[in-house]
Amino acid sequence: MIQHRASQMVIFHTLVTSGSFTQAAAKLKTSTSYVSKQIGALEAELNLLLVQRTTRTLVLTDAGQQFAHYCEQVFEATQNADAMMLDARDDISGTIRLGCSQSFGTLHIIPALEVLQQKYPELRFELSLFDHKADMLEEGLDLWITNHEQLHESYIAQHLAETNFVVVASPDYLLKHGVPHYPQELAQHNCVIYQSKSRNYDRWSFAKNDLEQSVQVAGNYRVDLAEAVRNAVIAGRGIGYVATYLLSDEFQSGKLIQLLPDWKPLQQMPVYVVYPRRRHLPTKYKLIIDCLKSHIGHPPYWDKRLKPWLGKAVT
Repeated sequence: MIQHRASQMVIFHTLVTSGSFTQAAAKLKTSTSYVSKQIGALEAELNLLLVQRTTRTLVLTDAGQQFAHYCEQVFEATQNADAMMLDARDDISGTIRLGCSQSFGTLHIIPALEVLQQKYPELRFELSLFDHKADMLEEGLDLWITNHEQLHESYIAQHLAETNFVVVASPDYLLKHGVPHYPQELAQHNCVIYQSKSRNYDRWSFAKNDLEQSVQVAGNYRVDLAEAVRNAVIAGRGIGYVATYLLSDEFQSGKLIQLLPDWKPLQQMPVYVVYPRRRHLPTKYKLIIDCLKSHIGHPPYWDKRLKPWLGKAVT
């Protein structure tokens, strides 16, 4: 009876967090009719209506909202128990489903995971590269590396790195259009802009001593991939406000030149590793997080390698 009720409570929790019987069934890898049958049986046993069913929405009754709180605790307990039992085996193995932004993941996360996998060959990674705000439960993610800061309270975020920005252009662009020496001059230039469904970086902010300036920029090229911004700037299509994690030898090779070295870009992009809230974090998750932190370093290794090339005035 206890085991049966616990199973029903996990099903109810999945229904509540997914928002529909169809999505709950997909997460549980079962049929919609089975989920509906189990919820109906639960309501009959409790002699309470937990869910108001309509054709389009799923609404919890007052009793359902109260019961959902206890179901969440049961779900977390089962997750924690599974994690602790895996730890007891001292077995760093299994599949980790990890989500990450496309550019940051390609440049910095995949190389770190390759090193980790060489040390622990029984670990398997399923990596999804995207830039949207993830629903970890919906997308089946164990870990999510993101710069989104407004996260659901059911998530825990550990700070992984801080990314700074620089203003850059190619030598060809500067020869044709001149060198801006003050932030406000950027409004007269063609600027390459990062723009996605949720973000539009067309206002660039700077500070010099106690003075701050914010500039509305414009240009004929907008793109939703950070690497594409960098590549467009290298190709001479305009001036870019580029995250330093995207750069390696572009200054050394002369492909890019830093602009406005006396003005500090105020845009920052903290990077977090995020996971669902639970009392016990599996050892292999801790291992991965520690590996990523060690690989990136503090300050990040990309900022260390850029340091000799930054701060040089352009005439």
